[in-house]
Amino acid sequence: MSISTNLSIINFTPYEWTYVGKSKTAGAAGLTEWVFPKTLASGHTFEAEIIVDGQADAVAVAAVQWPFTWDGGADPLDKYGIENNAKSSVISIPLTDEAWSPFILVGKEKQLVGNNPPTDWMAKNLPYIGCLTLQDIVMPGSHDAGMSEINNAHLGDAADTQTQTLNITGQLYAGARWFDIRPSISHGQFYTNHYKDRLGANGESIADIISDINRFTAKGYKELIILELSQTLNTDAGYEAFTDAQYSSLLSTFEKTLKHLYTGHSHSVITKLPLSDFISTGPAVVIVCDERDTSWLKTNGFQGKGFYSSTQFPVYNSYADTTELATMQKDQYTKLIAQTAKPDNSAQLFLLSWTHTMGTYEIFESAFGGPTLRESADYFNRFLAQAGGTVPYTGPITWVAEKSGLPNIIMIDNIASDDFLTAMAIGLTRFYNTQC
Repeated sequence: MSISTNLSIINFTPYEWTYVGKSKTAGAAGLTEWVFPKTLASGHTFEAEIIVDGQADAVAVAAVQWPFTWDGGADPLDKYGIENNAKSSVISIPLTDEAWSPFILVGKEKQLVGNNPPTDWMAKNLPYIGCLTLQDIVMPGSHDAGMSEINNAHLGDAADTQTQTLNITGQLYAGARWFDIRPSISHGQFYTNHYKDRLGANGESIADIISDINRFTAKGYKELIILELSQTLNTDAGYEAFTDAQYSSLLSTFEKTLKHLYTGHSHSVITKLPLSDFISTGPAVVIVCDERDTSWLKTNGFQGKGFYSSTQFPVYNSYADTTELATMQKDQYTKLIAQTAKPDNSAQLFLLSWTHTMGTYEIFESAFGGPTLRESADYFNRFLAQAGGTVPYTGPITWVAEKSGLPNIIMIDNIASDDFLTAMAIGLTRFYNTQC
């Protein structure tokens, strides 16, 4: 069985990398092709094609040494380690058939971040990105973030309704900082939901999500966590959106039990604030209420308590609604170009929706052994770090290099614990902005 895959080598340092010596491989079962660049300029990427000819029932593991140095640094590269990878340590990069896995370096000699970013990646990078506003920063986002489990389903199951494998705690540790939360009421309790035309299921409870976040911030991680509340649904009574009383009860639950709610600038647009305003002294949780405006929040006593309207935290979020990777890529690239040139709102963040949307046929197929929603998401996610190919049929690394503008939130289903998306977000943020 041959595996054809790609390593996207991404140079987000200010130096040109130069190949020296000779590449070596060890423990590779049938490694037939592995091509590295002779040089790689600052800001450039290289698609290193890899072909492994192994047995169908075996996993080929290759330990590969690619010796390179850089030009312009005060010291040679081999003098330094990177965050979470000490000098002479090994960086493990899982490779998947027909995928692009990144090898990434970001920063200067003593400021290097790579494939294993710190859990508190915002706080650790605050000296370099703290002065940047939220409109300048790229962060990983979780689509239907609460749907890591199935509860009280109505004609929905894990195959066609569950979007995440990791719960909110796991997603936080994987680097996600923006969460698509869709509250529901089921059996008299607050849950999250994923429904379409009354078909679907409830996911994690709001109580569990609050506990997940509190558990994470209790570790001392000084991170900005953003919850966007949208598409409320009362599955106990006609699948209607929350009434004012139900919405008030939901926000009161957050207010009473969720720690570190950010309460600053309660009357202002907060997307233009620098990151340091939120987390210089500790963690911060921002809750964006899509279904209630600023006036309602003020009248009902929630203004200044950690809750903001979508006019105070505007996000451009328009998904492709497709099962086709190329259609999604072109759709999101076109929207990013258009919104960068002429944004709908000058204060908005751009959300890149790297998501697969099941149609009726795909839902039916998943019930009989076809790809599940999360398996389809995994396929899409394999192309996030794509370096080779023609724009727009690539990914955000190539788009931004072609002057598309920065996406602020890269939202995906089935966030993985490999930290690839977080490393990409740090790289895009630090390389394409003037550092603090």
